[in-house]
Amino acid sequence: MALTDALPDMKREIRFFPVANDEPKHLSKAQVEQYNTQGYICPLHVFTPEEAAANRRYFDEMMEKAKAAGHNSYSINGWHRHCKGIYDLLHDRRILDYVEDLVGPNLVSMMTHYFSKDPGDSKKVSWHQDASYWPLTPSKVVTVWLAIDDVTEQNGPMTVIPGSHLHGQIPFEHSTQEEQNVLGQSVHDPLKWGGEPVPFIMQAGQISMHTDMLLHGSRPNLADRRRCGLTLRYMPPDVRTREERRANGYICRGEDPEGYWVNSPVPEGDEIPQKG
Repeated sequence: MALTDALPDMKREIRFFPVANDEPKHLSKAQVEQYNTQGYICPLHVFTPEEAAANRRYFDEMMEKAKAAGHNSYSINGWHRHCKGIYDLLHDRRILDYVEDLVGPNLVSMMTHYFSKDPGDSKKVSWHQDASYWPLTPSKVVTVWLAIDDVTEQNGPMTVIPGSHLHGQIPFEHSTQEEQNVLGQSVHDPLKWGGEPVPFIMQAGQISMHTDMLLHGSRPNLADRRRCGLTLRYMPPDVRTREERRANGYICRGEDPEGYWVNSPVPEGDEIPQKG
């Protein structure tokens, strides 16, 4: 049975909100236009090769500790509240500069997630829209995908359907166990909603950006090398959760004029949350 809302108990405004920025500071006007018409920008340079190598070493250390605590390769989800290294990546000024051109001067975040596909990993990420998962309204989230490893055609790159973000919320079904989907929703007819699929082939240290309304997914990793990326989610402070008065997150840049968003504590070190 096709579904149109995973959160029927919450009234949400789910549609694409075009960027109106005639004078971007770090993106080009053509890139802003591509975001509006295609739903994404990729790739953008952020980290030097040396910094990218440091990002990879940091993840390797985190993953080793996470697995020792019983977590799997997809478990480092929302750990920016516990780990200073992820918190610092979330607040990197170069990333925020790009995001500001799409979102505006006030930037809030409450979501990060490492997606790490080991060589031969049979799991995939089925076609989906991010906005269908999140109890947020209106749907104004921009996802930054930071390449921790090089991404090739063979190791399961994130792939998008250009223009699919312009159709509102796309019907989906709950994933079956046989799909081996990392997430829980599946759109089974992606080509109906936009152009030909575009894989994000990236070098470690580059980022992509896409709207929460864009249809995307990724195949299993059939290569002999890992594919890891860190998602960093940003939104303007007028976005609301289920909480009526206050919500916790991080005001990464600027301010929240209405005072709805309250900064969570800044982590001091790299604490590994206990499983369960």
